[in-house]
Amino acid sequence: MPTPLEIAIEAIAESYYSMLVRLCECERLRREYARDLELASVADIVIKALAEERSVEAGPVKIEVRRRLLGKSVRILLWDNEATPDELLTKVSQARSRAAWLQSDCSDQALLEPVYSSNDREAIEYAVGHLGELSKVCEGTVPRLDSVNLQDYVKQGILRGIEQFLKGR
Repeated sequence: MPTPLEIAIEAIAESYYSMLVRLCECERLRREYARDLELASVADIVIKALAEERSVEAGPVKIEVRRRLLGKSVRILLWDNEATPDELLTKVSQARSRAAWLQSDCSDQALLEPVYSSNDREAIEYAVGHLGELSKVCEGTVPRLDSVNLQDYVKQGILRGIEQFLKGR
């Protein structure tokens, strides 16, 4: 029969394992959709320039508007590939959707949600304050908890969660 301390350690370990799985998946998705995030970051500028028929260079998009005798010609380059206005707007829309999805599913609040289930104040506070350091676990780096002022059972739970995560990789 496990002791209350062992139950607390296991709860923290499970919560950290779940958080690390989500955290590393989000890191992977950010790398995979980096182009979409870049395009989404300049979407407003690009759409406005297209609507106003003016030249602009923003991120991966270059819009050239040339005045002609009978109107204007528009040339669009998206990542150095020629595109039509409709293709550009489609790509911008897709990029915005992916960026919004990533920002929602990979927000700090969403990442920390599993740790909140541990109901341990110290474990939660450590995760909140060290999320950047904990993301290094995705690359195989284990954070040092020696100098951190945490209860021993919290340290054990965090390290056990990290171990479980690294074993499953």
